[in-house]
Amino acid sequence: MDFPSGSKASTEQERIAAAQAGDPSALDSWFQEHHPAVYRLCLGFLADAVEAEDLSQDAMLHLLDRLQHWDPARSFSAWRNSIVLNLCRDRLRKLRRRERAELGAAPLHLPNPDPAPEDGLARREVQEVLQVALRSLPPREREAFVLRDLEGSATAEVAQAMQVSESTVRSLTTLARRRLRGLLAKSLGHEDLSGGGHD
Repeated sequence: MDFPSGSKASTEQERIAAAQAGDPSALDSWFQEHHPAVYRLCLGFLADAVEAEDLSQDAMLHLLDRLQHWDPARSFSAWRNSIVLNLCRDRLRKLRRRERAELGAAPLHLPNPDPAPEDGLARREVQEVLQVALRSLPPREREAFVLRDLEGSATAEVAQAMQVSESTVRSLTTLARRRLRGLLAKSLGHEDLSGGGHD
């Protein structure tokens, strides 16, 4: 479905209006546009590929059901990220309850291997290290890091999604970066790289 040219905001409103109306082409376009970002957020917040895939599908349906509540005066990505963040927090609480009930941590699930065994193995090892490192971060630091560094959201948008001040976002992100550098250096057998980085 084609939309008339115009501002990004108006185009977003038109797509959302068409998706709300049930237009199949608009729904497909909306899903294709937003699902990759929603999946990345879920993967970063949950640090578990299987859980992220499952929750990202649920999150897209949840977002679709709530499209009428989006205020066009607000950035759509900030609104979307805030909702996904809350859904991930709920899922993490459920996972922790389940883990406590099973008296052990849930296993780390990795994506299917790539066709090239050596490349696939190396990539999976890095993914495993990254997921374990992210899982080791305190929840608020992980949220700030995923939104700010992995998704590239503006500090103001991250603050809005997390419902904290921008200075808190900067502090949380700085702490997360330092902690991750130390964790990754240790896991990968390198010297601690926590002295550098950007804030």
